[in-house]
Amino acid sequence: MTDLTDLDPFDRAFIGCPFPTYAALRDEHPVVRVAHGKGFWLVTRHDLVREVVSDTATFSSQVGSLGLVPPSPELLAELKRIAPRIGNETPTLLTLDPPGHTRNRRLISRAFAPLAVRAYEPLARSICRELLASWRPDEPFDFVGGFAVPLPVRVIARGLDVPDDRVDDFKRWSDAAVAPIGARLSDAEMIESVLGSAAMREFILEQIARKRATPGGADVLANLVDARLSDDETTDLGTATERQLSDDEIVSIVRQLLVAGNETTTNLLTQAMVRFHDEPEWWGRMRQDPSIIPSVVEELLRIITPSGVNQRKTTRQVTLGGVTIPAGENVLVVYLSANHDDRVFPDPERFDPARPNLADHFAFGRGIHFCPGASLARLEARVALEELTKSVDRYSLDDRDHLDWNETFQLRAVRRLPVRRA
Repeated sequence: MTDLTDLDPFDRAFIGCPFPTYAALRDEHPVVRVAHGKGFWLVTRHDLVREVVSDTATFSSQVGSLGLVPPSPELLAELKRIAPRIGNETPTLLTLDPPGHTRNRRLISRAFAPLAVRAYEPLARSICRELLASWRPDEPFDFVGGFAVPLPVRVIARGLDVPDDRVDDFKRWSDAAVAPIGARLSDAEMIESVLGSAAMREFILEQIARKRATPGGADVLANLVDARLSDDETTDLGTATERQLSDDEIVSIVRQLLVAGNETTTNLLTQAMVRFHDEPEWWGRMRQDPSIIPSVVEELLRIITPSGVNQRKTTRQVTLGGVTIPAGENVLVVYLSANHDDRVFPDPERFDPARPNLADHFAFGRGIHFCPGASLARLEARVALEELTKSVDRYSLDDRDHLDWNETFQLRAVRRLPVRRA
């Protein structure tokens, strides 16, 4: 069977617990077509996911919409009307293949060099302590809105030199950029998302103009504006030899940084709190020995995989796992499933930071599209767990059995998590 007509990846029960379905798919149909919208293929087994992400010539990152919900005539008309505000979406990192991707990767690498990332640790720690100060004993505290969202938003906003009075706008725009990913939106929700992205674009363009007028800053946005390739760095790029990023390219990169820098860290920390509620012995171990926290973060990345699905498109007919996929098909590599593959991670549902092969997970992708912000995400998670376990002896969840999951299977997340200090 290569066509799965009864799997609804938007079903709330599936989003809340997709693991049994993914386990069955890995064993029985690791490459399978899902008949939703225009249709797409799921690749769920670790070795096959690795094969897809390693073959950029066959599985292109230059993808379009999944076509999950056909746009209505009214939506198309409204999008046409507001088109001048939207601007063109310029492929840069996630949606670009070499040599253009190679060029862009080299240009942004300066902003995420290890020394540059380490400079954010004091800021992240200060934000954690400030947020935890508002978590009162015996009072309900929404961990998502009170901690997991503002921490990465404020860190990346500082990195992009966003003024303090615009941070809330920045988060709203980030939500707008993420909303269509793997979700079925109404016309009104789609317009809201597009207008939010347009407002963010206008703001970023203003910030870029400011940076170009006063070059030499040390923040991420300044580094993107000032980055320039040397002669040696353009010799293997073919026609992709523009030495600096254009304004539209910087806007696109910032949008992607918002997803990578906000949503994934928020999802990781929120679901980590659920995990440690269910297995409180790990909370005690971290309190007793904080040196294990980096390994704990790595196992959380594997078992939670906050960015669980990534998209590719076939450039030719290809056989994968014994299944023939035609050219021009959308292929979704399910990192979340691959990270629970018992062929690679024995007893995959068991939380074990001492696994000898933790580096084999796909939480940040693999190959040329490995997330450039991975080191910042790891730093934020480590600092957050250090400060949380230092501040909070024990905690409980108000309603563990009824978690409020979102409606996207690609960036599955708990939207609200009431917690109490025990």
